[in-house]
Parts: sequence; C-alpha cells; structure tokens
Amino acid sequence: MKNTILSRVKEKEKMHLNDLIKSIKSDYESVTTILKEFQEEHLIGWTKENVIYFIGKTYKIGSIKINDKGFGFVKEFNIEGEDFFVPPNGLNGAISSDEVVFTVQKEKDDRMKAMVEDIVLRTKISLVGEIVKSKDGRFLDFVANEPGFKNYRIVMINSKDYSLKEDLILKVKILNVRDKKLFVRIQKIIGDANKAVDRIFSIAYEYEIKPEFNKLTIDNANEVAKPIDYDDPKIKRRLSNSIVNKNLVTIDGSDSKDLDDAIYVEKTSNGYKLIVAIADVSYYVTPFSPLDSTALFRGNSVYLANKVIPMLPEKLSNGVCSLNPDEEKLCMVAEMDFDLQGNVIKKKVYESIMISKARLTYKEVNELYESGKSNRSKEIIDMLRLSKELHDIIDLSRNKKGSIEFDVAEPKIILDADSNVIEIAKRDRGISEKLIENFMVSANECVATIIYEKKLPFIYRNHDVPKEENLIEWHSILRALGINVKLTDLDKINPKAIKNALLQIEEQIKDPTERDVINVTLLKFMEKAAYELENIGHFGLASECYTHFTSPIRRYSDLIVHRFLKQYLVDKDIREFKLEQNEKFVLKACSIINDTEKQAVSAEREVNKVCMAEYMQSKINQEFEGIIAAVLKFGIFVQLDNCVEGLIHISELPDFSFDEKTSIMVNKQNKIFRLGQKIKIKVKNADVKKRIIDFVLA
Repeated sequence: MKNTILSRVKEKEKMHLNDLIKSIKSDYESVTTILKEFQEEHLIGWTKENVIYFIGKTYKIGSIKINDKGFGFVKEFNIEGEDFFVPPNGLNGAISSDEVVFTVQKEKDDRMKAMVEDIVLRTKISLVGEIVKSKDGRFLDFVANEPGFKNYRIVMINSKDYSLKEDLILKVKILNVRDKKLFVRIQKIIGDANKAVDRIFSIAYEYEIKPEFNKLTIDNANEVAKPIDYDDPKIKRRLSNSIVNKNLVTIDGSDSKDLDDAIYVEKTSNGYKLIVAIADVSYYVTPFSPLDSTALFRGNSVYLANKVIPMLPEKLSNGVCSLNPDEEKLCMVAEMDFDLQGNVIKKKVYESIMISKARLTYKEVNELYESGKSNRSKEIIDMLRLSKELHDIIDLSRNKKGSIEFDVAEPKIILDADSNVIEIAKRDRGISEKLIENFMVSANECVATIIYEKKLPFIYRNHDVPKEENLIEWHSILRALGINVKLTDLDKINPKAIKNALLQIEEQIKDPTERDVINVTLLKFMEKAAYELENIGHFGLASECYTHFTSPIRRYSDLIVHRFLKQYLVDKDIREFKLEQNEKFVLKACSIINDTEKQAVSAEREVNKVCMAEYMQSKINQEFEGIIAAVLKFGIFVQLDNCVEGLIHISELPDFSFDEKTSIMVNKQNKIFRLGQKIKIKVKNADVKKRIIDFVLA
C-alpha cells in the first residue's frame, strides 16, 4: 500500500487527506500511519489542515529563518547546504523557524527565489520579550527578544487581564499571523528586564528551556521515588556484585546537589583498580514514561549562573538518584584495572548497590593534595592518595597519546541572597577537578569499547579531526602573533601535532590570560563534538572510541547508554528487532539532544553576558587592564582577568582601520592592536537589557 499512496500523491502533487483515503479505498489509521513515515523521510509535506504535498520537482520542504528586515531564507531538508531567498511578499504568513512547503522561481536576473506555499509545522509556539513604550509614548508594546519578529506588530489579545508596565519580561503564546500582525496570548510575567536574575529565566524560555515540569512528570517522579525494594528481582540480581563495603566517595563543587558519580581506587599486584560508580537513573526512568519523554526533550540539565534547570525533577536529581553520603543507592559500575603505564588491562561493567562514604568537595581534596592535611578518616585519605597516584599515571599516558588539553578560562558568577551579581571571578581548576575528569574519561572509554567490540547499536560521543585548511589558517594566525611553533609544513596539517603547538604556546607566552585567549582561537578551527550512531573516535581526547556514561542525572545520552548496557550485558537481549529499534531510536535521540546541547550552551553564554553587564554597571568610568580577545571589522573585544569581556567599537578608534589579511587594527603611525595584546581600558557603558559592555581606551 505504501507505493500506491506515494504514487497517488505524486500524481496529484497536492491533495487533501480525505480525497486520498477515498481514492485508495483504505481506512484512516492505515493511511496516516504510512503518511507519518513519509513525513519523517521528508517525502511529503503534511499540513495541519490535512493538505498533503508531494516533495519533488514542484514542491520542496524546509525550515525558514526570517530577518528583522522582513525577508527570509529557507533551508531545504532534502539537499544539504541548499538555501533560498524568500522576499517579504513570499512569506505567506510564515514566521521564523516554521517548517514550510515552498516553490522555487527564477527571477529576471536569473537569481532563484522561494515562495512559501504552506506551513507544515509551527515549531515556535511561544516568545519571550519585553514591554516597551511605543514611539509616541501612548501605548505599551511587546518586543520579542529574538531576531525575526521586529517586523510584526505584536497584538496581545489578553493584555487587559494584566497590569502591564514598561520593562516587564513576558512569555507569550503565538496564536496566528495576519497582515503583518502577530496575535499572541500572555502566558506569564517573568520579571523585571533590568534585573539579571529575572533575565536568567527569560533567557531560559527564549531558548525553549522550561524551568518547570508538567504535572504528569511530577506525578511520575513521586510514584517512582521510593526506597529500594530488595524483593524486586532487578535488585536481587545486584547483590552478588554489591560494592557497599568499598570506600567510595563523591567529589563535586560545594553547591552541587545532583551527585552522579563516585570513585574508589585500590592498589593491585601489577597496578591499580579504579571503580567508577554512576547513579542508576535508568532503574527509575523507564522508556516511554512521562519522565523519559520529558528528559529526552530537555536533553540535559542547564546551569545558568546560580540557577539549575534540571533534566529530571528534584525528587530524582537531588533525591533517590543522587549519590548522597551514607545512603544505599543503585548504581552502574565501570571497573578497570590499570598497569603502571596507564594501560587498561581488564575491564567490566555491571549493576550494583553502593554507599558513598563521604561527600567531598573539589576545594577540600585540592587542599589535601597541597597541604597533606584533612579531617577525614585515614581510610578515605589513603584512598585519595592512591587516586592521585593513578591520576598522574593516566594523565601522563593521555598526554603521550596526544590528548589536547588546555584550560579555557570560565567565569564564576557569584550572587548574593537577593540574586544581585556581587562578584565575577575566574573559575579555579585544581588537581581534584582534573582527577575526576580523567577517571570519568576512562570510564566512558571503557564502556564505549566494550559495546563497540560487540558490534551492537550504541550512542557515541564523536569529535572529528580538524579540516586541513582550518589547521593551516590557525598556524598562520599564530605566525602573525609572532609565535614560532617550530613545525614542518607536514606537521602543521597533522592533527596530532596540535599538542606540540600548544606546548610551544605555553613556553613562549608566559601571561596566563594572554595564553588563554590565544588557545581559545584553536576552538574556532576544531570540529564540534556530537552524539552519533557510528563511532569515529574523539579527536580532542585522542580516544578511538568514546561515549557519555557518567552523568545520567543531567544528560539523556548517558541514560540511553545505561539502558543499552543493561540490555546487552545483563539481560543479554540482542534480538534482531530490538537492535533495529535501538538503531532508529539513537538516530532520533541524537538529532534532539545535539540541538538541546547547543541551546544550553547558547543560553549559558547569554546569561553570562547579562550577569557581566549587571556587575560592570557599578564600574562605569573605572580603568582596568585586559587582553585583546578578538579583532574584528567593527572593533576590538577585550577580556579582563575575571573573564568579563567588552567591546571597543571602531567609532572609538577613529584613526584605525582593520587589516583583514593579518586580523589587526592599524593606524597611519603604524600603531597596532592585535590578538593577545595587553591594553588599558575604561568602562564606558554596561546595558543589562542589550547584554553588552562598552569599553574605550584608557
């Protein structure tokens, strides 16, 4: 029947669902089930009004982005990299991010333009923005934060139900578009646009990150968050692998509440044994449950200044799943034996039960390693000392393999009890942070390798090798900065030589902030890590096979990994149809969680900008020393010691012009501004609403 349906739609090119059902004499459910498959493969476009378009020569399908100037570009789904210009008169009621059916026409000058024929799916259902006074001061208007909506007159149909005033941040539901008017319903007043804490939540909503959970999810969490039932066969089978007597500890930030991972190290006859125990979230969050659906579409927890928007309700994330001290907890374990060179000589993964013997902080463990003093028990201190011995061995081994490691400075934003930003400092990263990272990377590799060797469907965390042309460009930037990386032309296009280049930078650039700024340029030229079905390895970690196993409370990818580990290793269920289901699910999940990860990173970046702007408002006219972090056509970005970044606009540099070849600013007297250069600035302006900080030369 599939071929019949597709042939009929192809023949008509555009038809109503009712006409299709009549013409092939079949029932509604059978036809719509097949149409859903065609829709997923972008073979058809299917609108809310049940109009079906055959996607081929006449009609195409894609996603539209609309510019504030009123025109748009539609990206075709079926041909990668194919974008078409959409003039304002061709939008046909579409808004930014809609999935649309469109036709392509040739203009008189031979350029191609797209015209929107119909809207298949409205992916954007709400907007976040602010109340501003109209130009004549008589009205209060809603202005959306995100681009693409400045051309509409936004009509709030229920504005009389609220006491609106200037600077309020609102969340509104999009109803429909008519004659350049966007009709919306106010859903929520988020807060005051001038207050960073309120803007944090507004940014979350802006990036489709929901701070609250729906009732079904909360009810499901309350239902599953029960004490361990030792009569459950899934619990009983763990008892032979129990690790409750091991001196496992958690090491996290002092304010962390969602404790995913615990570690334990012991000496063996030929090296060390490392046990990494991870919260068994998959026992509580079962496939297709409300919790599972919510977790999938959230993708990850999001950390915005001092706010956490968790992937799972707190009853799980901070409660039954969290490896809180002195409580019996369900866990998944990666157990690895290392030799004295840091090679894994034995590994296994299993379900277990554990008790964390101590809730340690990074600060506390760093102090032990620095001073040798701690008020913890002798057993815990001895275990931590063994952990450091193993960490040093693993670290050396990773460096030899070519693992690319440089510390990118991150801001730590400190708020007071009233959520005012009172301090911004560079986040410290000591031995204990690196130790936990090394142990987690080892566990992730262990798990990925076990399943990869079995050739079973899995979800991998891939990081591709950088493109040759990108490496050449990066080396030319280093040369322009006067950094001699002493590499042959062949080495420059060898990704493994990046490690050597970074060591050369470390030797030649002594100022840590300048070094950070220069190292960050490498990130621009690297490929982005992503979740995928096929393993291609992780270039940055010099790992042939990698996944994410260690954070199932806050990453959905890790929850998938835990389920597959149980299915393959514990239940030994490798039935063909199950493997096919897994493969399909991984493909679907990857497309969702790769997007949610990008959204979270963008939201975190915007929140940092807001908090930095609030913090710098009290520093207007003060002078600071900074490092040039970027030189662009429109000005110079300068980074201060505490990671705060501001722009010296080109208008503040009247005698300077931008040299594109060398990426420097130069004036007639040959004075230059270049990346990594120290510079004195004065703070001119800090605008919380616009999320910008303006500097001038001091």
